[in-house]
Amino acid sequence: MTDHFDFPDIQERLQKLEEAFADHNSYQFKKLLAELRRATKMRANAAALAREELLDCRKESERTRKQSLDLQAKLKTVVDRFEGSLTAFEKFRKAIRVVELMRGHEDLPAILDRIQDLFGLRAVSLSLDAAEFGPFNPPGARLVPLADMRRALAALSPEAAKGKPCMCAIRAVPDPAFFFGPGFCAERKVLLLGSCFISPLRDKFGPQRLIGILSFFDSNPDRYTSEKGSEFASHFADILGYTIVDITDRKKAERLREDVERMTRHDLKSPLTAVLTLPQLLRRDGNLTERQSDMLSLMQHAGYRMLNMINQSLDLFRMERGAYELTPAKVDLLPILDNIAGELHGMLEACRLTLSVVVRGRPRAPEDVFEVRGEEMLLYTMLSNLVKNALEASPEGARVTVTLTDGRTLDVAVANAGAVPEKIRGHFFEKYATAGKKDGTGLGAYGAKLIAETHGASIAMTTSEAAGTTVTVSFPRPRLSRAAAPDTPPPASGAAAG
Repeated sequence: MTDHFDFPDIQERLQKLEEAFADHNSYQFKKLLAELRRATKMRANAAALAREELLDCRKESERTRKQSLDLQAKLKTVVDRFEGSLTAFEKFRKAIRVVELMRGHEDLPAILDRIQDLFGLRAVSLSLDAAEFGPFNPPGARLVPLADMRRALAALSPEAAKGKPCMCAIRAVPDPAFFFGPGFCAERKVLLLGSCFISPLRDKFGPQRLIGILSFFDSNPDRYTSEKGSEFASHFADILGYTIVDITDRKKAERLREDVERMTRHDLKSPLTAVLTLPQLLRRDGNLTERQSDMLSLMQHAGYRMLNMINQSLDLFRMERGAYELTPAKVDLLPILDNIAGELHGMLEACRLTLSVVVRGRPRAPEDVFEVRGEEMLLYTMLSNLVKNALEASPEGARVTVTLTDGRTLDVAVANAGAVPEKIRGHFFEKYATAGKKDGTGLGAYGAKLIAETHGASIAMTTSEAAGTTVTVSFPRPRLSRAAAPDTPPPASGAAAG
């Protein structure tokens, strides 16, 4: 700072003072001495003022620096919270995607492991109502009585008892083993300083009804605290609970349908008893014309066919469960195709359709034989479904061709000129897949697939607007005995087998 009280000629004045002193001029000496003292005092005052101003500037600078640091810290906190929320949302989004891929109770263990990895948790536990989910025994979940869950939530906190999630230190949980499993405390003694998120799971169709509890544990004591929000975790718990409820309801519906089908099959057999026994009683009484006798035979044959269909529906149920025991024998498919053609004669005439059978590259001849190993009634059902589907999908006046060839496998191909609708091509053989058929059930191709796989065969479908649709069943060739194998070459194309 510039000193406004400085005297640039002070040396000259001192020199004059010396001269005055030398001349014993006391007046001049006193005057110069007073001026010098005044100048020194003014200089000291100016220096003190400058020091005070400099100190004020330093204090102001320090205040500004502290304010800047405070603003920087607050901005960093805001940015960290934003980034934390963004990261949590991204994890939440991925977790929701994982849950959306869940198709059955058997997916639960993989889902919970994936959630634990995504959220970086030390433990994830799922408890479900034993009465509601016990019949399905979902893996990865602990089945707990509903009353025990309510007691545990009430002991945890009043809010948890009302169905709201709880975030707290693990030390504040009255019974950690209930929420995380019996071995949790013994295995994680050093982790008991961590924090946890515990959320009741509610039924999507009855929000007041408790169905389970989802529990997260993290070794970081500050991760889950009452001061922090739990929106993402709560939403995830709701979605997981809703998904489990949806899957369980579907399982219940499937079981109910299967029970109804079994009861229906049982009840249908009672009236069939009269259909099967009355023709015998009428024949025993005699006095029947030849036409009446033939009609009774047709009635009885239809009754036995219906009884076989009822029994086969039970067989299909066993095939779905992998519990069917096949009793294979040599079966010639050509007589089966003849019977199918006879049964579908009315449909063929009504729609002016043609059914052709080609055996090893040429039209079927009376002496042809085409044998596979299997059960005749099951093979009849499979081929009848495939041929009937092909006829129903064919335009009027078209031809349906059944081609039988043998090579590395024994192939039966059913071809028609119609194309499978685009929307079901990807799941043509799935249960209830149907489109464009007024009374279609979506069980024909599904049943054919089950029967083919039960026989160790494969089944495939190709379709296009130009070439139509072909469904091919490929049976394994029968194994030849060791003695006969070298001397028995496979039949040549065009030659009759048998």
